[in-house]
Amino acid sequence: MYFIGLDVHKKTISYCVKDAAGQVHREGKIGSTRRELDCWIKTLPQPRTIAMEATIFTGWIYDHLLPHAEKVKVAHPLMLRAIAAAKKKNDKIDAGKIADCLRCDFLPECHMVSTEIRDRRRILRYRHLLVRQMVQMKNRVSGLLMETGVEHNKQRLHKVGYFHELLSTNQEVHPCIRPLLKISRETIERCQKTEYALVSSLQRDPMLAERIKRLRTISWSWANHCTDVGPGDRRCLPFPDHQAGHQLLRALRRRKELCRQDDANASFQTTQQAYPARADRSCEAGAETELRAGPGS
Repeated sequence: MYFIGLDVHKKTISYCVKDAAGQVHREGKIGSTRRELDCWIKTLPQPRTIAMEATIFTGWIYDHLLPHAEKVKVAHPLMLRAIAAAKKKNDKIDAGKIADCLRCDFLPECHMVSTEIRDRRRILRYRHLLVRQMVQMKNRVSGLLMETGVEHNKQRLHKVGYFHELLSTNQEVHPCIRPLLKISRETIERCQKTEYALVSSLQRDPMLAERIKRLRTISWSWANHCTDVGPGDRRCLPFPDHQAGHQLLRALRRRKELCRQDDANASFQTTQQAYPARADRSCEAGAETELRAGPGS
C-alpha cells in the first residue's frame, strides 16, 4: 500500500508518496485543476490511500479522487496541526507529515458526508447569508430613522405598505436619507424573494421530501421559539404542543452541549499528546518556583 499526503492550496497541490516503511517514492507539486489531477493520478503506483487536510477546496478534490484510490481520507485541521506541528514548515514538509500520519494511523480523520448532502448544505449556508443581510439592512433602516429623529412604528416598519406610507406622508423624513431608505428596502425585498425561492426548492427536493413528511407529522403550536439545534446552526423552530416534541428539542440542545464538550476534550488531549515534554517541563518549572519562594510567600 502506498500512502499519499496532499497539501491543498488555491492554485497548487503539493504531494508526497510514501510506502509502509516510510520511504519517499515521489513528491512534487501540481496545479489545482481537474485536468492536472487526472494526468497526475495515472502516474501513481497502486494500491494507494490518499489523505488531505480539510479546507474550502477539499470537497471537489475528494469527490474527484475517490474513484481512483482505495480510500480517500480528510483530516481535521486543528487536530492535525497539534499532532504534526513543526518549526520548519512549507508545502513539501506538510505533505510529508500528512503522509506519515496516514501510514502510521495517526491521522485525525473527519467524516465526509455525501456530495448530495454537501450541495444542500451549501444552499442552506447561502440562505443563512441572505437572512443575515436582511437583518443588517432592517437594522440600518431603523438606525437611519432614529438618527434623524423620525417617529415610526417599530412593529410595522418593515411592512411594505407602512414603509411607503411613511416615506410619502411623513414630513420628518429628511431628503438626504430617502435614497438610502429606498435602496435598503429594495435590498431587503430582493433578499426575501431569493430566500423564499431557496426554501421552496428545498421543500420540493425529492431527497428531502421523506424527511419533511416525517417532520410535518409533529403537531406544532402557533408560538415560535428560537432554539439552537446544532453547532453553528441557529434556526427558529415552532415549539411543539405534546410531550414528544418537548423531548425532541431537549435532545437537540443536549446533543449540542455534548458536541461542544467532546470537541474541547479532544483538542486538550491531542495537545497533551503532541507536547508531553513541554507539559512536564512546565510542571517542573512551577514546582521549582514554589520551592524557591518558600512556605511563607
